[in-house]
Amino acid sequence: MAEGTGGRLDIVDIAHASGWEVESTIQADVFTKGASRIQVQYSQEDMIENAVKNDGDGDRGALGNHAESKVAQVRYWLTGRPIEAPAAPTRFPEADFTTEPSGWTRPRFIAALEDPGDRAFLAGFLQLMDANGQQPAQGTHARLTFGKRPGGAVFVYPFGRRFPPFKFSIKDGRLMISGCWKGNFKVSGHPGFAEIATLLGQDESGPAKAVPVAGLDPDEVWQIGDRVSRAINR
Repeated sequence: MAEGTGGRLDIVDIAHASGWEVESTIQADVFTKGASRIQVQYSQEDMIENAVKNDGDGDRGALGNHAESKVAQVRYWLTGRPIEAPAAPTRFPEADFTTEPSGWTRPRFIAALEDPGDRAFLAGFLQLMDANGQQPAQGTHARLTFGKRPGGAVFVYPFGRRFPPFKFSIKDGRLMISGCWKGNFKVSGHPGFAEIATLLGQDESGPAKAVPVAGLDPDEVWQIGDRVSRAINR
């Protein structure tokens, strides 16, 4: 049974599954069950505009004006149970970090991003980083290291392991990501970087170029980063 949208097909599916008889016209549905009757009117986009419920004992209910409350109320009339609001995401304390003197801070780095999509990506990634910060460390490094402004990068250290898989930087207001398989001779060109290099369209034996995060998924980037981190820190 669909419960994720407020469209007409969603409502009709719920009605059928809940044992209501359905009569439909171009812009309305009438649901009946015993002495109860619900009439729902829809917009041209098949979203609920209005609905009225009449019970056999004379009770009558009508909808408010807020679109989401209309959907929830009609679902409640049809199923007899309220739709639970989605749980708010768990918020963790910020992950441990270090920064250079006069360097980036977390708020300044976020504020320097001009693209809403980049901000959304970074917010999602930092939530994962904060969650990781609640796990036992597997190294002595801070989870995040902020470089100098304005050109310095933010290095990512899953579980505080010694060598970072990648780093973030900002170019012309856009969030960039680059692998860390160059610049540290102890892991330079390490084959463990292969997965993040492939994700970024590069090769761990070649240059590590910064590319935009546009089109990347923060969950996937985090998961790959953790696997790469484990591989290069063995």
